[in-house]
Amino acid sequence: MKKIFASALVISLLGSSVYASGCSEMAAFNTKIKKALKTASFNEKTLADIKNLQSECKRQHDMGMSVSSINSCNKALDLIAVN
Repeated sequence: MKKIFASALVISLLGSSVYASGCSEMAAFNTKIKKALKTASFNEKTLADIKNLQSECKRQHDMGMSVSSINSCNKALDLIAVN
């Protein structure tokens, strides 16, 4: 019984660390976007595009994809990098 409990605990800890790494990746993405919105000047169309891409990025990340593999995340980062 102790072995089963110990195995479940180890699996739980490993699973939570994988989940946490995805959270930090999304947090870094959001921080980059927020800093760019505060410091740079964007026209209304670009702001709307960034917001839409950010929403799409979050939705796909919530489904389990990593930020670096999501096309909308990369497009949003490209938009803020250009300006």
